Order: sequence, then structure tokens, then C-alpha cells
Amino acid sequence: MDMSKLSQPENSVKKQFDLSGKNILITGGAGFLGRFFCEAVSEMGGFPIILDIDREALKEARKHLSNQNFKSDGYLLDLTDASAVQRTVDTIIEKYKTIDVLINAAAFAMKNLKQGGPEFFASFEEYKKDLWQISLDVNLTGTFLITQAVGRIMKLKKKGVIINVASDVAVVSPDHRIYQPDERFDYKGVSFNTPLSYAVAKAGILSFTRYLATYWAKDGIRVNSVSFSGVYRNHDPKFVEQLSFRIPLGRMAFPQEYKGPIVFLASEASSFMTGANLVIDGGRTCW
Repeated sequence: MDMSKLSQPENSVKKQFDLSGKNILITGGAGFLGRFFCEAVSEMGGFPIILDIDREALKEARKHLSNQNFKSDGYLLDLTDASAVQRTVDTIIEKYKTIDVLINAAAFAMKNLKQGGPEFFASFEEYKKDLWQISLDVNLTGTFLITQAVGRIMKLKKKGVIINVASDVAVVSPDHRIYQPDERFDYKGVSFNTPLSYAVAKAGILSFTRYLATYWAKDGIRVNSVSFSGVYRNHDPKFVEQLSFRIPLGRMAFPQEYKGPIVFLASEASSFMTGANLVIDGGRTCW
């Protein structure tokens, strides 16, 4: 390849991170972290298009952005419904002509698990198949369906960026001890854990990312994943103590700390990066 004939990247770092004029589709964008992702891309000039299954959360997320003078659009969507996914993407393309970035942040995670009751936190030996399947359907199948629909559009445009939100437990096992009582620390344990179905689904996201990165490289589509560690959200202090003890930086993350990495992956600042998993975990996976 004649490198001299290729267009040169933007030299200015500020311009590399600029998302002005970019339509950025964010699944789960009305969720706890999703709202921070929406803020992040808005602050850099991007236009967030929010997909979420929760009507009230979607309304609140858009209001939150509007209060900061950021524009957005939003669509109610069940990502596991293939026909609804395609209809929604078609509607967005008809209205906005293009989708520049897809952030796959929707997940069947802790909020859903707690709402589902204690069965979601049953031991592996007693875990029910339908509960296993729910996690795979949302975390893997939903990601597959929306990426397939959006990827077709990006392939026609010969350009696009896809960011898949994985997890630190996609890289290493959850430390089961942080959920269990420990008399040495006067710790009574908690009523939740990280089910195998979640860890397996997020590990699948890493393979999904690598496969599409190589498959779509020739089409100008970059595909990366990001793996975050535990985010502080008014957790029980004793639980925070147990988890923080196992993180080299000695604490959980604040949600604002994940805004920068999302902008980096969405922007031209990461233009020579594809098929990678960006781990931001306070060093937890180094042990």
C-alpha cells in the first residue's frame, strides 16, 4: 500500500476528539452509565440518539440532556425483537441519513437482576435455564441484532465506529469472596452476586468485537470494546471496602471516569485502533 496516497489524520489533538456533526446511537442510553455516555458525546459536539426499553428513564435522560442545552433523540426499543430493531434503525436512517457511531451499552445487569428477585443470584448448581437465557438474549443477542442492522448502513457508507461495552468480569472471574460473609472484617455479605450468565455474555462480547473488527476492517468500520470495573453507586460501605481491597488503586470507579474512554473510542483519536478491549478497572485485572 502506498502510504503517501492515504489521507493524513488530523494533527490537532483537540480536533481528533471532536465529535461535531456525528450521529451517535447509544443502546441503553437512558441507564445509569448510558446517561454519562450521552453527556460525554454531547459535550464533544456529538448528537446522541438514545435507545432504551424503559419509557420513563428515556424521558428523564432526554430531559437531563436538555437541561444542559444538549439536543438528543430517543426511541423506545426492545433489542431482542429483531423486527422492531430493524424498523427503528430504518426510521433513524430516514430521519438522519446516517449513523456514525454505535455504542452498545444496553445490558441485563445488576438493576435488572435485583428487580428479578433472588433467583437471579442462585448458586450455579441451582441456576434456572430461563434466567440464564434472559442474560444471553439481552447482553449478546440484542447486541448482535442492533449491530447487524447498523453495520449494514455503515458498510454502505464505508465508514463507522462501534463500541461494545463489556466488563472486567469478561477478562477475569468475579471474586466470589466479595459477596460472602467474612467475620474477620465484620462483614455480613450481600444478597447479590455476579451470575455466570452475565460473565459469560460479556466474555462473548469480546469475541464478537474481535470477529467484527477483522470482518469489517476493509469496509472502514472500526470495532472495539471497553471493559469497566465496579462503579460506585451508593453501595453498602462494607461491600465497597471488600471490593476496593481487591483493586490496586484502592477504590471503585466514579461514573464520570468512563466518559473520556467512550469519547476516545468514538472519535478519530482512536483511528488506528480496532479489535481491542480497553480495560479501565483501577488495575483489578492485573492481579
